[in-house]
Amino acid sequence: MQQRLRDIATSLSSELAERTTTNAPAPAVTAATTAAMDSLTQDADLIEINPLDLFCSSIDTLRGKSIDQIIPPNSGWSSRPTRVSGVGGSADDREEIQLMCRRGIPPSLKCAAWIINVVAAANPDMSKSDCDDFGTFRKVRVIDHGWDLTLKSLFPDESDVDRADVIDFGLGQDHLMNILLHDHGGTPIPDKGIKSLTKVLHAARDSLGLEFCPLLPDIACLLLSFMPESYAYATIRQMVVDDSSYFLSISRVQHLAWCKTFADLMKRCFPQTAAVMEQIGALKPTNLDPILRRFFVPLLRRKHVLRVMDIFTGEGAHAIFRIGATLCCLAHAHLGETVREHCGNAAVFWEGVRRFSHSKHFRFNIFLDHQAYGVQKSLRILTRPIFPRRDFVSRLISNNEAWAEENQGIFPIHEDKKPLGLVEGKYPIELAKQSPGRLRLAQWLPPALQSTKLDLVYSSNHHGRSLEMFYRCCSSARHTITILEVLGTDRVIGMYATQTWHNNPDGYGDGGCFLFRLAPNPECFRYKFGASHITSYDDDENISHLDEAGQLMISSGAFISMGVGEGGASGLRLNEDLTRGSTSTCIGFDHEELIGEGVQVFEVGLVEVYRFIRDVDNRPV
Repeated sequence: MQQRLRDIATSLSSELAERTTTNAPAPAVTAATTAAMDSLTQDADLIEINPLDLFCSSIDTLRGKSIDQIIPPNSGWSSRPTRVSGVGGSADDREEIQLMCRRGIPPSLKCAAWIINVVAAANPDMSKSDCDDFGTFRKVRVIDHGWDLTLKSLFPDESDVDRADVIDFGLGQDHLMNILLHDHGGTPIPDKGIKSLTKVLHAARDSLGLEFCPLLPDIACLLLSFMPESYAYATIRQMVVDDSSYFLSISRVQHLAWCKTFADLMKRCFPQTAAVMEQIGALKPTNLDPILRRFFVPLLRRKHVLRVMDIFTGEGAHAIFRIGATLCCLAHAHLGETVREHCGNAAVFWEGVRRFSHSKHFRFNIFLDHQAYGVQKSLRILTRPIFPRRDFVSRLISNNEAWAEENQGIFPIHEDKKPLGLVEGKYPIELAKQSPGRLRLAQWLPPALQSTKLDLVYSSNHHGRSLEMFYRCCSSARHTITILEVLGTDRVIGMYATQTWHNNPDGYGDGGCFLFRLAPNPECFRYKFGASHITSYDDDENISHLDEAGQLMISSGAFISMGVGEGGASGLRLNEDLTRGSTSTCIGFDHEELIGEGVQVFEVGLVEVYRFIRDVDNRPV
């Protein structure tokens, strides 16, 4: 820009000098100079700009897609936003900017506008100029440097990131899998995006101290859709600058208080809708997930979720309650009596809300202007808001926290579970390498083993296929997980043993043993104590009551097996060289067919056995 100005000035000076020395009539200004002057006039607002005053453009870190950088004319947003003009153009008042956010923030400005909104809301005493700094290049070096320090403390080695898993913060792994597979863009998030999400969520847990925050995975995905990792983390940091729950519920008690508050607001503002929702259980804390855990992602179109995010960054949780309650009311009004007739449970109700919000009858702008942020006539005053103000909602949340503290045991909230860790050893890990599978194992194992790491002690690829080597490798492990491939299929199955595998045809083990299918459709098949057993083994009482005799594991020089069925069959059995296996329904486990309908004998591919290592002292369990 400065060079451009110097070129224009030089051209004008040359023409002026020529006129002075020749005393000739003033010639017409050259076309080049005219064009330069026109350009200078257009850029007059940029003449004195410090590059540091320019706002940062948005970038899609989650999926790596390009973002439209055009700011629509007459949108109210500054076409050339700077620290002087402000990202909101002529809007100086925060309330005016919030009104503009309800109309939607242009994609290219979301990065700057979102972090400015959050900083302004989290720091009400900070000047507008200081808040705007967070969206300009003035803060880039500070934000990036802070992020680099955080990453170095969390992931000293780059490989540490590859071994880290996405944290669900109490959201639940089913919801988390939906996030990773299709909820943010319709297709699975690319590996690079998952890595960025992993880093941001680990930083939120380990650096900011967040343990329970079910909204965070979706919020982080939305931020990363328009921000680099450093800005997404800085924005989350500002959201939790204190525990006032302005933006997020960061404890189980707070979350339960939010659920109670949402139900109270529904009953106060929309009693007819609340009565229907209460009748089918949709107002129970455990059934408000689409709004209070998932930030509307399962209910609204993505473009509308982004509009909610525009509002949320400035108004905080109050926007969630306002938009969520009015959305339920509008959907109920549209669905009419069919809700009572056909919605037998909360899941069906939320599906009805989703279908309505995706239909041609739902017009988001009208919904915001006339329902969510509309006013109604009153006898005492001319108009009043349909939805209560922020201070009323905040007081209601505070009052409900005492109720939540007393009743948190009645309403179970998902406990965050991490995938089992991995011990990097001499041999490469194959069948337990994927974190979703290790998460399933953690969910199935006894509590004492859920925070351990898997250590590979036997692999048929490296130790050979013989029971003698199998027993030798397992001799140092009391509890083990055996995982195996079924050749010719995509099946991965296995068994958890509570005692050390060894040559003992008389039987051992206890009711803690279980069989499982890890892929596809993961499922655990536990032993059921007190189950009725078939007495077809010469009426031998020691066989007919396995829960008393402890004969769930049988092994010899010819086979290993878990579970006993009719005619000497087993729930899962492998032959002496671990190349063939068989499965059948067995006593107490009540499992469906592990492999497929009618398949009882199969060829075995890779077999791996893992022991458990305590995370606290790295010693075997």
